[in-house]
Amino acid sequence: MTHGAAGPGTIGVVAYEMEGAPTGVGRYLEELLTALGATPRARGWRLKLFFKGDPFEHPLWTGEEAGGFTCEAVFDRRTDAHPIVWEQIRLPRVLRARPVDLLFSPGYSLPRGVSRPALVTIHDLSFEVLPRDFSFRERWRRRLLARRAARSATRVLTDTGRTAAELQERYGVPEERIAVAPLGVSRRFEQAGRSVSWGNGPKENLARLGVRPPYLLVLGSILQRRRLDLVLAGLTRLLGEATRAGLASVPGHLSVEELQLVIAGANQLPRRKDLDGLIRSSGCADRVIRIGYVDDRALPELYARAVGTIYVSEYEGYGLPPLESLAAGVPALVSDAPALVELWPDYPLRCDRLDVEGVTDGLRRVLFDREARSVAEVQGPERVRSLTWAGAAERFAIEVETAWRTARETRP
Repeated sequence: MTHGAAGPGTIGVVAYEMEGAPTGVGRYLEELLTALGATPRARGWRLKLFFKGDPFEHPLWTGEEAGGFTCEAVFDRRTDAHPIVWEQIRLPRVLRARPVDLLFSPGYSLPRGVSRPALVTIHDLSFEVLPRDFSFRERWRRRLLARRAARSATRVLTDTGRTAAELQERYGVPEERIAVAPLGVSRRFEQAGRSVSWGNGPKENLARLGVRPPYLLVLGSILQRRRLDLVLAGLTRLLGEATRAGLASVPGHLSVEELQLVIAGANQLPRRKDLDGLIRSSGCADRVIRIGYVDDRALPELYARAVGTIYVSEYEGYGLPPLESLAAGVPALVSDAPALVELWPDYPLRCDRLDVEGVTDGLRRVLFDREARSVAEVQGPERVRSLTWAGAAERFAIEVETAWRTARETRP
């Protein structure tokens, strides 16, 4: 792909989500750009990554992982700026001083006044579907920015067919401007699962986190829609049943009496203190370990040594944690995880009802249904193997080319 009329010259990337301790959008962007370095379509591209804060080192622009493209990091040194205020007010000024030919935003919004071809990824419409999960101000800010970005972007990327349909229905985005680009699952998770199944693999990360098997794992930012209240109530009920029935062990012959629930993820409830009260009143507070945000390097081991993982939610745009869990060969209890629904429609460990009885039954099957566990453990890594960041990067490169070509064709 050549520059100039046939292809983009410099591609700008709104990259502030990679700063600090990256979670959803930040992890997505980092994995995507890293894989893009090995994508033949991106050979010769020039990328400018725009950050709001102070400089930091990363293999993407130190030359270790950039691969076939050149990558320049632009740091605005506005560490105290609110991310959205910086993106909407400050970044347009930075772009005028450091111009690009095409702009990509990985997270729901575009800077105000974009006059160049642009791509935006809208991962979900949770703020439309479940407005109660957001404050009035946050809800309307997200709605305004996402709606404007969806309507103005040259190409709109999204993770699943369901969100693509929601964008058409709610925002009126034409189908031909939307591209479904599933996220990848790093091979690190499958490798960690194999190491653990062979009796190998590191253990220092668990010790550092204060975690020991056997445990069930809830991983991801703690939000109202991710029904931790039902998980705690269901686990309390199930532990009582196991004690009365004399069920002494969970898979691997580990004691039920030692089973713990590990909650990993930033607390993003509207009132942070509600989480403490929820755990205290659950009836299983002595089984709960909270470890907060987990560094990306520790995730494979945390998944691989779990008895099972839990992803019980009223709404999700994709649902990466259960896919990472299955890649590690660890059964995942899920409710609403669209990527898994699209990938594996008859997945055996799905909650039929989002209530205490439904979650209790799901946990029961995760712990004691050997057949369902075996299906998830054996088929999980194979199913998830088709989701690669190389594939996601190739899809992204195609969409960049499409956006550039579309802009050239429609330019007066």
